[in-house]
Amino acid sequence: MPIYEYECKKCGHRFDVMQSFNDEPVKTCESNGCRGRVRKVISPPAIIFKGSGFHVNDYGRNGKKSASTPKADTAEKAKEAVETAASSDTQKEPTKKA
Repeated sequence: MPIYEYECKKCGHRFDVMQSFNDEPVKTCESNGCRGRVRKVISPPAIIFKGSGFHVNDYGRNGKKSASTPKADTAEKAKEAVETAASSDTQKEPTKKA
């Protein structure tokens, strides 16, 4: 059964109630005889998925985890190409113009 959070509009008291989907929502605060009207508090879910995708990275084919992502491999290859090109440019002798 889900747990719902309520807040009293009169005294500000917050409390949780375990209710079925079919149960009527709570309407009054029962804290210290307040009897003020309450409202349901909407909260974000407690679970948050971050990153490029946990399923693809953690449960790949053959149960193997990849050491790096495809984007990282592509970036590394591009960096190596630039370094190779830069080192080959410095090794060339300058041409003389006549």
